[in-house]
Order: sequence, then structure tokens, then C-alpha cells
Amino acid sequence: MRTDQAHPKRWLILIAMALTMFIATIDNTVMTVGFASIQRGLGESNAELQWSMDAYTLTFAALLFTAGILGDRFGRRRVLLAGLAVFLGASLAGAWSSNPAELIGWRAVMGVGASVVPGCTMAVIASVFPAEERTRAIGYWSTSAGVGIAAGPVLGGALLSAFWWGSLLLVNVPFAVVALAMIGLQVPENRSAQAPRVDVAGVLLSIAGVGSLVYGVIKGGEESSWLEGAVLGPVLLGLVLLTVMVLVARRKDQPALDPSLFTDKRFAIGAAALAASFFVATGATYILSFYLQQLRNYTPVQAGLLTLPLAVGSTVAGAGAPRLIARWGPTVALGGSGLLMAACSVFYAVVNATTPIWIFEVVHAMFGPSFGATFAVGMTATMSAVQPAKAGAGSAVANTVRHMGTAFGVAVLGSVLGSVYRHSFDDAAGVLPAEARTSLGGTLGAVVHAPPGLRKAVVADADSSFLTGLHAAMWVAAVLCVAASAVVLVGLRGRTPARPAADRRPDAVAGETR
Repeated sequence: MRTDQAHPKRWLILIAMALTMFIATIDNTVMTVGFASIQRGLGESNAELQWSMDAYTLTFAALLFTAGILGDRFGRRRVLLAGLAVFLGASLAGAWSSNPAELIGWRAVMGVGASVVPGCTMAVIASVFPAEERTRAIGYWSTSAGVGIAAGPVLGGALLSAFWWGSLLLVNVPFAVVALAMIGLQVPENRSAQAPRVDVAGVLLSIAGVGSLVYGVIKGGEESSWLEGAVLGPVLLGLVLLTVMVLVARRKDQPALDPSLFTDKRFAIGAAALAASFFVATGATYILSFYLQQLRNYTPVQAGLLTLPLAVGSTVAGAGAPRLIARWGPTVALGGSGLLMAACSVFYAVVNATTPIWIFEVVHAMFGPSFGATFAVGMTATMSAVQPAKAGAGSAVANTVRHMGTAFGVAVLGSVLGSVYRHSFDDAAGVLPAEARTSLGGTLGAVVHAPPGLRKAVVADADSSFLTGLHAAMWVAAVLCVAASAVVLVGLRGRTPARPAADRRPDAVAGETR
């Protein structure tokens, strides 16, 4: 099927692709409100609890790029169906885990299955929509991912109010069944017309490089120390392997990674802006879940509902991204939304235990649109630099970069929070074990049966230390948002989005419908 032709079922196909993307992204945040429930149910340590989140991110990020290439080579429909089946099976098994190791393992398998989604869904959209509709379609697709991230805490809180922690994984089942049916019935088989060979060396280097880098970042957040050999070793190894991959790719006709993608400012700056926005959004969501539940004492369902303005705002802004681009251009739309994220981060950097919750909600209602617009506009601008024939690989690269932003956001901001908390918290009475002085939750749990006077003093000190750590982390987020916006506004100044490759090369073919 030619890229300038419209598939008669393209809007139904878009719904299927958007639902699939929603499923893959909601798992990044749906478990954030369930930490306490999971810890009670499985007896997880803080490190194991963190890895039950990070195992998904690690395998997802490490295999994203490879999955996009496999879709280009063997067919996006076939690869999507296989990945969703793996994701569905792992969700079922993980929900019934009897110990922390099982949960971590099944979460890693879920990440393997979900890794096929971003690259393959984007490539399908690029092949079934004509050039004049493609920007709008990508905007809706991007919105579904933003909604998944923002809606995770809301849905998770609602489930935990009625069910046990395993429901956070079982919720994937009905969504995945519907997506499998829609893909099987509506989506034609689709692969790159060039039928590229699989660059085995490049694929292996990408898996090892991204996996090692993300592992090191996660480990750094867990240890709250970035100078340990267990952290620096994997990070440096990952950087070396990725450098080798790029050098090898420059010598090949059909490399796993096309280095020329990053020579286009739209792609390079757009991908960087995506990474920064996900760094801030996921890191802030992670930290603020502790603020609401542990400092402000909201229940999981209440904390989830308090994130609803963020989810709604993200949805509205993502859907309106094409209009933002048409009115202001991608540079102003992307840079402006990043500055709004920075302003919201500054507010989070000054909240305290008595901040009126309605003010917090107003800022959440602004943070949602800023994130939704940044994601949708950034992805649209980034993909405008990619020829439709390379949509799968290009989308996979962009999504790999943004998911590394996700991993860095949780790890780095969590590390800042943990480090500052430990250095600020003064266990004057010397009654707490070392592991109880690493987090607010650990401290609160350790003094639950202490004498009232001692408990009150320790909790007051812990709350103050937590706020100090929260403020430090959100100042880091604000500075990053400003820096990313400056790069966008300066680097893309005067540039307009290029016409899709299908317009520039009428003979270009994105894929074959089989």
C-alpha cells in the first residue's frame, strides 16, 4: 500500500493502535499507588519494591529498538500480536505471584511483550494514513500514551479500593484481549517494502548497551549513590556499547540504527525534548504519589483521584496538538509547553504539608496539558524527520530515548529525594535501624508502635526531611525543563516542519499491505 493512499479502515486501525499504546504505557504508572499494598502482600523490601517497577522499564527500554526492527522485517501485525500475547500471559501470571522474585520476573516479561508496541504501532499509522492526515493521527496516538501515563494512578487507586494488589496487573487482561481482537480483525499485515535484513550485531549491541545503561541508572536511584562501582560500571559499559553500535552502523548499508537520524535537528531536538518531558513527568508522578499518600495521608483511591486533572489535561492537550502546531508552529508549541512544565515544577518545589489541596489540584490541571502537549507535539515534530519507510525504526529510536528519560526520571529524582532525606533526617533518639532511615515510608512504619511522644517527634522530623528532599528533586526537574525549552526555542528557531517524506518523494513506499 502506498504512503499517499488512505486505508478505508484507517480510523478503526488508529483506535486499535491507540488502545495498544495505552496498555503499554499505563503499566509505567498504575503500580505507583500500590506500593504499600504490594509490600504488605508479598513482604517486599524497599529495593525489591523498586525493582518490581523497574524490571518492566528495563526490559521495555532495552528491547524497544530491536522490536521496531523486527516489525519492519517480519511484519508489524504479526509482531504486535505476538508481543501482546506475551504481555497478556505475563500479566495473568504476575498477578498471582507468591513472592517478590516472581513478581519482578513477570514484570520483566511484561516489558518484553510491551516493547513491540511503540515502533510497530507508529509504523502501522504511517502506512495507512495519507500525508495530510498523518500529523493528526500521530497526535491522537501520542495522546493515548499520555493518557495511559496520567491515568495509571487513578485506575490503580480505584482498583485497590475494592481488590487486592494483583488487580493492578489483571486490569491489563481485558484491554489486551480487546486489542488482540481489533488487531486481528482490522489491521492488515504491514512491513517495510525494503524488507531489511536484521543487523544481528547492531541489535545485540543495542540490547546490551541500552539495557546496561538503564540498569546502571536504576541502580543509582536505588543506592542513591552514583559513584559506586555497581552504578558507574554498567553506565560506562552501556555508553561504550552504544558508541560502538553507532561506529559499526556508519559502516553498514542497512544498520540497526541509522545514525543519520540524529543529524536532522528536528529529530535530535525533538527526541531530547521527549526525553526531558518524560524525565520530569514520570519522576514527578512517582515522587508526588509519596507526598499525597505518606505525607498528606490520602488513601490510594483518593491519591489516584487527585491525579485526575493531570490525566484529563493531558488528554485534551494531546488531542489538540495538531491545532497547536497549526497555530503556533512546532517550535513555540513545544518550547512553550516545556516552560509551563517548568512553572508547575517550581510550584511542586515549594509545597508543604499544609498547602491547600485545591491549589495543588489547580497546578495539576496545568501540568497535565503541558505534558500532553509536549509529548504529542514532540513526537509529531520528531517523526516529521523520518521517511515513512523507516517509520518503525525511527519511532523505536525516539521511544527508546524517551523511555530512557522515564528510567532516568524515576531513578535520578528518586535518588535526589532519598539522598537529601537521609542527610536531613536526624534520628536524635537513635532508635531506628538503618533501613528505616532511607525513606519516609520506612520511617513511619518503624515508629508505628513507638510511644506517642517519641512517634510524634520522629514523624515531624521525617516529614520535614521528606519535604526538603521533594523540593530539591523538583528544582532539578524545573531546571531541566527550562534547559530543554531553551534548546527547542533556539535550536528550532525559524524552522517549519518538513513535509512528510511521502510528499517529497512520491515514489516512496512505507509498507506493503498483505
